[in-house]
Amino acid sequence: MDMRFLPLCAALLMVAAPAAAQNVDFGDDSSMWANDGECDDPRFEGPGMTSTTLLDSDIRADATDCRTAFEAGELWLKGDGPATAPTTGLVTHEGIDFGDDSSGWANDGECDDPRFRGPGMSATRAHFGNIRADATDCLAAFQAGDVAMRHEVAGPTTYDGIDFGDDSGDWSNDGECDDPRFRGPGMTETRLLDADIRADASDCLGAYLNGTIWLVGAR
Repeated sequence: MDMRFLPLCAALLMVAAPAAAQNVDFGDDSSMWANDGECDDPRFEGPGMTSTTLLDSDIRADATDCRTAFEAGELWLKGDGPATAPTTGLVTHEGIDFGDDSSGWANDGECDDPRFRGPGMSATRAHFGNIRADATDCLAAFQAGDVAMRHEVAGPTTYDGIDFGDDSGDWSNDGECDDPRFRGPGMTETRLLDADIRADASDCLGAYLNGTIWLVGAR
């Protein structure tokens, strides 16, 4: 090979790599978890990260996995925030379909998907139009432990002094409130049963937050 072409080849390789990746020191593959398809470097966050405990010993020690996910837009350096997060396509993490960023409130640092609950939620009223439409915000809050899926909450759910109960009802998580203590357009059109009192928490709380149902009786 003509040695005169080596500088040109090196330059072409630098152009081929994403500019953002060139500015990140990914380190090497000295981690015991290197080359397993998941980034274990705790400097990063995003759907390309491992779901196991992050260790400082893996900083700059899982280069191949982290660079691959970084260049695919599946993770970003902590602090860079959702500006570099994926905004197109569907995002799935730990079996949860987070959807995409099609909501008008996407990438504002708060989760607006009413399927979730917790301190990472938006202070505005949840709207069903945001279901699976605020992926970046909700995934970041989920990974930080600031939100959880409503149906994953085993214990009773209380809001505004109302005991919404749990999701033990046969009709829970179907998008309609079946608890006969409530009335409004967010209610199911089927027959209301006493068995569903405090047994459709996710649906009823979501509708309550959206202002489509209200409490009419305490039982």
